[in-house]
Amino acid sequence: MRRLIEVSVAFRRHAAVISVVLLTVSALAPAISAEEVPVVVAIDTSRSLSPSELASMTSNVGDILAGLPLDTPIGLLAFDDSPEWIVEPSGTREAVESALADLKPAGNFTLLNDALFTAARKLPDGGVILLLTDGRDENSATTVKDVAGLCRTNHIRIVALGAGRRIDERALRRLALLTDGVHLGNTGAIELTTVTQGLTEAARATASEIEAARVTQSHRQGVEVPMAATQQSPSSAPQEISSAPWWLLPLLLVLIVAVLAALVMLWRWRRPVQSGPDKSGEWETNPSLLPDELSASAKEPTVDLAPALPMDERADELILDPSAFERLPFDGDLDTTSILDEQHILNVMEPGMEIRSFRLRQDRAFAVGRAPRVNTLKLDSKALSSQHFKIVPHEDGFAAVDLDSTNGTLVNGRRIRAHHLEAGDKIQAGDVEFEFKVILKTLL
Repeated sequence: MRRLIEVSVAFRRHAAVISVVLLTVSALAPAISAEEVPVVVAIDTSRSLSPSELASMTSNVGDILAGLPLDTPIGLLAFDDSPEWIVEPSGTREAVESALADLKPAGNFTLLNDALFTAARKLPDGGVILLLTDGRDENSATTVKDVAGLCRTNHIRIVALGAGRRIDERALRRLALLTDGVHLGNTGAIELTTVTQGLTEAARATASEIEAARVTQSHRQGVEVPMAATQQSPSSAPQEISSAPWWLLPLLLVLIVAVLAALVMLWRWRRPVQSGPDKSGEWETNPSLLPDELSASAKEPTVDLAPALPMDERADELILDPSAFERLPFDGDLDTTSILDEQHILNVMEPGMEIRSFRLRQDRAFAVGRAPRVNTLKLDSKALSSQHFKIVPHEDGFAAVDLDSTNGTLVNGRRIRAHHLEAGDKIQAGDVEFEFKVILKTLL
């Protein structure tokens, strides 16, 4: 026990020394300047821009970059059907200007969000993205929310500039606002010097933000140093510590790891076997365990659920009555008892639209996809497959079954093949989110 105490004191002493060193190095590190903040030019090369529009835009970019400090790190990212790095973020202005002349319209889609997410991942230490596009995103796997979150984490600002015939200025303003950047308008209606000034101000603000974060981290390390130092033993202890064998600390660490591993194994051994209807894990690892109705739905994704009915009669859209939750049993009148019926609801949350609610039925599946007639709910999102997924009733409730969709179906953030649904589960298909809910409705 005495040896363990000595080793513990030694560890704390070394931790204090390490903290002091880190604090000193952090304090001596030079502050980052605006000229050191990298600038990435993210340019739309999809066919939504004509060759002449793209040529005019690339020429303007060259004039914009000419106003930046000569040593500014500059990168070039082109995007259409996929993002492509033409020049890495550590590149030079000359390399970017040379590459701009070779850009040509290509592809069939505009993966705007994916391009911005790709650019932000390449700037873990902060930067500025000069975005030139019409603001229209097509077929991206990421969302504006994903882009904004990564930009805030990595200290990245977006300077947005509209280009093309049909510009979605609202989308560009949103990207700029969510990243503390700026939307400067359209390329044909703004002075290029104004764009250069906007980039310079964004780089200056980013440098200040990075420096503030570094100082905050230094202060946090500074608080830990005296705490570690005050926990040292009396002056006689260091003399005894020096005689402790060098191998004692590694041995202690090995023993700690072994004890933790034994505890984990004991916990797994004593944990009761999960019972109940949730067989999702077994379905994922062994598809043969799927109930017959789920297996049939997964193997026959093209079955027309109700071909004789028009679409508006196949989806039972539900208008919820809030007063149903207020009428509870034994509410003042003992002669009347309210009967509550359990109903299963699917909330549909499409980007830019109000939430819709649909009642799920126990006698048939609820199919979601882009194709007409074969789906209970037809959605127009290009990120969805023709038949994307179904919600299928089975003996223990309802299950979500992916129909071999291109982008997959996620339940609570995890990609699934078939998953038993519980109240509150979130389903993600493309850019549309669904929520499975169970409510009690008053029948009497």
